[in-house]
Amino acid sequence: MTYGSIVHDPTGRWDNDIPLDRESNERLTDVVLDWERGDGTAPPTADIEQAALQLSGYAELQVRELRAALERLPWNPERPTADQLRTEITIAEAVRRLRAPAIRRGDPLKQAQSRARLVQALHSALDRTLAALPEPVPGS
Repeated sequence: MTYGSIVHDPTGRWDNDIPLDRESNERLTDVVLDWERGDGTAPPTADIEQAALQLSGYAELQVRELRAALERLPWNPERPTADQLRTEITIAEAVRRLRAPAIRRGDPLKQAQSRARLVQALHSALDRTLAALPEPVPGS
């Protein structure tokens, strides 16, 4: 089974069951972070803007995944764990940053690289949160 690319979906109206394509988005993140303005490795502005949109759409899906994983953690509202607090802070910061348009006035390269760093932070938070989940009990 093959899936299409993740697209920019700021309203979150697309299907929530689209699987995260982590590998290709990690590669895109690495490429975007390696672009430099003066040495000729940066592509045309339209390509930079497309990368920013791609990473924005993927980050939106990561936030949904992260929220779902956070909800599966055992929760004590009077004494949340450090992992839960860190994940909540990461989600809040990601939501704040994703409210801003991916493409706006200014330097599109810096904007795309900012989205790439956000994707990296969300990957780290998702990995930490998934590692903190309790092991499923066999037979349940």
